[in-house]
Parts: sequence; structure tokens; C-alpha cells
Amino acid sequence: MSIVCAIPTVPLILGIVALSQIRKNGEKGRGLAIAAIVIHGMTIAFYAVAIVLGLSGAFDEGPRPQRDTQGQVTAPGSSKVEDIRKGDCFNTDDDLAKTQRGDGTQARLSVRTVPCDQPHEGEAYAVFTLDDGVFPGAEKVVRISEEKCGGTALTGYVGDAAKLPKNLEVFYYYPQASSWIQGDRTVTCFLGSSGGTSTGSARGGS
Repeated sequence: MSIVCAIPTVPLILGIVALSQIRKNGEKGRGLAIAAIVIHGMTIAFYAVAIVLGLSGAFDEGPRPQRDTQGQVTAPGSSKVEDIRKGDCFNTDDDLAKTQRGDGTQARLSVRTVPCDQPHEGEAYAVFTLDDGVFPGAEKVVRISEEKCGGTALTGYVGDAAKLPKNLEVFYYYPQASSWIQGDRTVTCFLGSSGGTSTGSARGGS
């Protein structure tokens, strides 16, 4: 039970209760009770570390994307969100409809960067760095992101925004309170579709 029990702390509690009863009644099994406490304590610590690493994206790391001398992606690879460059195309497991909400939704920390001639869900058209300091709050970060991702940032990349396919919308990744503490200050503006993928680049209205 200490190793495989699906309910956290139950074997730990049972081991402590057993020790208490053994002390009172002089029964045998003290070694087994201590073993149960130690083993389950180690099991909880293992799962806690695994969860933290999973949330931090440590298990998402893979080969980095390959780039040519101009910085264009020539072979797919795993990229951290803050490493996405202007012009990069990528796929993500995120629900894109949630990336614009100011409710603290945490985006994944990595994406699958691919050449733009391959099917992709997002294409970064601008990347900005916010000022250092205390986290200004989700609402202010969202407001700044909306301002920076609109206007000339978009038209300077795609040309006439009115000519973009109707399925493409403006999205952005922005720092959360948790990632801000770790030094994340990056706002990544990108075009994407929450309903599927596209092929080819939107740069210059192509």
C-alpha cells in the first residue's frame, strides 16, 4: 500500500496509527509500520517532484529546431515559448482560445517549432519584452499585450491585415505571475486558428 496506494497519505496515516497502537499495546510490527511511513513518504516526494517537473515543462524538452544562416527553421524541434522568434511557425497542445484570457491560465512552456511550409497552428509575427519590476497583474499584462500585438506590429508583418484568411486570428502568449518570478518578460504575438492548422507563411500577406 505504501508504494501503490492511489490515495495520498493513507498508508502514512495508517503507519502512524499503527505505531501509536504498538506503543500502547506492546504488539509486534513496529519495523513494518516504520517501513510503511518511510516508503510512502519517499513515494509522495517522488510524485511531487515528477509533478513539478511536468508542470515546468522539463519532460517536454526534445531536440532543438534546426535553423539556416538567416534564422529560418529548416527542421522541427522543441522550443520554449520565450525562445519563439518572429517568423517562427509552431504547433502547441494549448487551447488557443484560452491564451488571451486574463484569468491566469498557464500556457505550456514549450511548443513544437516547424518550418512554415508544414502544417502549423501558430505563426509568430512579433515578440516584445516587458519592463522588469514587480508583476503588474494579469489585467495590465493582458492590456499591454493587446496594445503591442495590434496595429503596426501586425500590419508590418502581414501587410494588409484585411487580406488575411478569415480563419486566422490574433493570439498572444504573455507572462503569468508564476513565470514572471522565474524571469519571464516575453510577449509573443502570433496568428493562429483554434479550429485547425494552416500551411505557408502569412508574412507579407502571402
